[in-house]
Amino acid sequence: MDSSWQHFLRTILLPNWQGLEGVVLATIVGLAMLRQNRKRSSIAAWTLLILLFPIPATLLFLTFAGRKNLGNVATKRAINKIAGVLTCDFADDAQPVRPPPAPGTTGNAITLLADEDGLATWETLCTQIATAKTSIHIATYILGRDAVGRDLIARLAARAREGVEVRLLVDALGSLGAKWRLCSPLEKAGGQMARFMPMLPLPLHWRGSANLRNHRKIAIFDGQRAIVGGQNLAIDYIGPTPHDGRFRDFGALLDGPAVADLTRIFLSDWCFATDERPEKYREKLRFHPAPVGAVRLEIVSGGPDQPEDPLWERLLSIIQESRKEIVLITPYFVPDEVLFRVLLLKVRSGIRTRIILPAKSDHPLLDFARRPYLRALHRAGAEILFYKKRMLHGKLVVIDRAIGVIGSANLDIRSLLVNFEVATFIHSPNTMRRLQILVDSIIADSAPYAASKLVSRSLYNRGMEALAHMISPLL
Repeated sequence: MDSSWQHFLRTILLPNWQGLEGVVLATIVGLAMLRQNRKRSSIAAWTLLILLFPIPATLLFLTFAGRKNLGNVATKRAINKIAGVLTCDFADDAQPVRPPPAPGTTGNAITLLADEDGLATWETLCTQIATAKTSIHIATYILGRDAVGRDLIARLAARAREGVEVRLLVDALGSLGAKWRLCSPLEKAGGQMARFMPMLPLPLHWRGSANLRNHRKIAIFDGQRAIVGGQNLAIDYIGPTPHDGRFRDFGALLDGPAVADLTRIFLSDWCFATDERPEKYREKLRFHPAPVGAVRLEIVSGGPDQPEDPLWERLLSIIQESRKEIVLITPYFVPDEVLFRVLLLKVRSGIRTRIILPAKSDHPLLDFARRPYLRALHRAGAEILFYKKRMLHGKLVVIDRAIGVIGSANLDIRSLLVNFEVATFIHSPNTMRRLQILVDSIIADSAPYAASKLVSRSLYNRGMEALAHMISPLL
């Protein structure tokens, strides 16, 4: 028996150990993903990578994977629940006077911030910082270590010294290194700064994940007004003067009751990042801004801390309900299988569908990954347009010229199913007319898909497309 076992080890197991190792690891990881209810495309991509590169791919999976079943996500979900309860008005500690507000609120005002150079967003941000009376709450994915970032920190520090409560929340990956030097003047002035989700679970802060990023962009002033959209706080997105390399982006200034939903989202994220209890912010969570207009707005958040995927589901819902026209503006287009099939169905059923993207984005691999989806939609009859003037970073959805969506989420798997995101759904005829003017201006500076060099099918392009498409669920 011993000699037979040794023969098996020497002639079969050891020479083929690397292949067997891949099979074992792929099986373990595959079972783990099935328990997470992952999509088949994600399971297939991870399994193939682990079979090809067992140890590196498994380490990547352990670092980047996991979405709704991690301990830190459960903690964030519990904080969300407490914050949601505290948002209600209470006569005492037990009985609510009225139920939580239904999704969507009327009585709001909205101002679009969509100029080509990002000057309007910068000027509005600076004005709101200067005029805030009690509090400034800002969350961003990227805080630039540049002139815009330094200027912003100086303005926030000045307000903190005047007694205004200033809280700045940045993503630990998107704003890597920002805390130690860039933000020190704010903290010295009495403001507060926190990083969301360190990439590693360090001893001083046990919550960590390289995969779960806070991609939200929110700036709230006095709990009454808020700036939302896709613009990061860096010179590539906004600034006091035009900049040749600045991305084309969109945002909006909101005023009114809908801002209470943004306050709840921000404070939930803040408490998670700082280990503070939501009860500390009871009064802020209970504050409901007075009506100031007639616009109905829905604030919809998305992320692994949600029991389901509300942002993804809401987008699917309005696309499915479209009757005449769908306009999608996004910097990156790598849809999940369900969204892609719904879009194909709408195009084939005769709904005019226009998808507008940058001719060349700042992520070349994502440009390759988008091509198979665009070709299929183009063949089905969709109008694919590439924005020519500069990098298009704006995220905008317009359905039947009746519903508009502005937010932080790209139309890709990562934004809609992994990142922490937020979007504003707009129901206002006047605002929709202004959004249509914006759409028309973007289209005027775009070229049709058929006229683009990106149709090229060289051997190199085919190879890169295949690679990008294979790993697209991981991007």
